[in-house]
Amino acid sequence: MEQANQTETKDRRKWLLWLLLLAVLAGGLGYYFYQSKEAVPLISADLLPESGDATDQRLSERAQEIADANYFTLQINPEAIFEDGQSTGSIEIVNPGTNVYPIAVDISLLSSGEVIYSSGAIYPNQFVENVALATPLAKGKYPAKATINIYDPESKEKQGVTEAELTIIVKN
Repeated sequence: MEQANQTETKDRRKWLLWLLLLAVLAGGLGYYFYQSKEAVPLISADLLPESGDATDQRLSERAQEIADANYFTLQINPEAIFEDGQSTGSIEIVNPGTNVYPIAVDISLLSSGEVIYSSGAIYPNQFVENVALATPLAKGKYPAKATINIYDPESKEKQGVTEAELTIIVKN
């Protein structure tokens, strides 16, 4: 009986040694593979290219596309000049081709808040140059405000508003 217990104890020890050896091997292999992998930078899913290789140059180009899509510029002449209050005049509003957002511009007099011009949609790479005022104005200089409404190109929902001051000049 004593010999059976000794044999059983030896078998248990063998199994424990084998399990310990396997655990050490698994740990060593795991450590080796973990240490031998190169560090992979995390990249936002927004930066991943649509197709093709994800080269550094392509990722940089995609990052610039995203930045451009979130950037907005506007060109507006600070003086709108009209020969008289009923003729067309030079207002010069430009939505540059670098924008992705369509805009609509309302010009109102600072003194009354009355809207004297509404552009309608101005898409990127379009401009408004000569317009007629909705309300004829007498000779003089009129401080005004251009309210620029910025729209999503897909949904056409308003995304934001910005303002610029300008002067309406009626010569006669």
